Amino acid sequence: MKNGSQDVVYKIFRLLRENVVKILMVLREKEKIRWKELQKETDMATATFNRALAALQEMHFIHKEGSYYELTWVGRLVIDGFLLLGWRISDEPDNLEDVVAEKVLARDIIMAVIMIIFVSLRVRGRLNIKELEKEIDKERGIIEKIIEEYEKDGYLEIKDGMIVATEKMQELTPEEFFSME
Repeated sequence: MKNGSQDVVYKIFRLLRENVVKILMVLREKEKIRWKELQKETDMATATFNRALAALQEMHFIHKEGSYYELTWVGRLVIDGFLLLGWRISDEPDNLEDVVAEKVLARDIIMAVIMIIFVSLRVRGRLNIKELEKEIDKERGIIEKIIEEYEKDGYLEIKDGMIVATEKMQELTPEEFFSME
């Protein structure tokens, strides 16, 4: 990785592949929950669970208030995005090409970015658009790295400039996709 911010994006994506979506989903459902109850609800091994909790706290997806864990606004945004993604993926349209077409996908990505920009504006009150554009350009390289990892793991192939889902990828549910170890 060339800079620290790309490391953060990479860490977040790797984190999401390490079975932490279970924790986020339970926290979304229960809102506030103690460690023991959360561990029981997720049915994760203690060491894995503790690593996931630490990583989620480091990425500011969750925080501990007293003896209770709860989602931060960032964690809520992430899990709501997963639910939206799950709804879109599991909804079988008549013409699948219409849903995954590059034009529609690009529009969805831009809408997500705009939503995050507005949330940031609400929290911070200001945003340097030129600096944001420059940083987005730097971060785009992470997409290739993540795609390469999925290709190595056999979930997709790159053919003639196209990213093609393998049978292994097709068999995954949205929950499994974001809970791979």
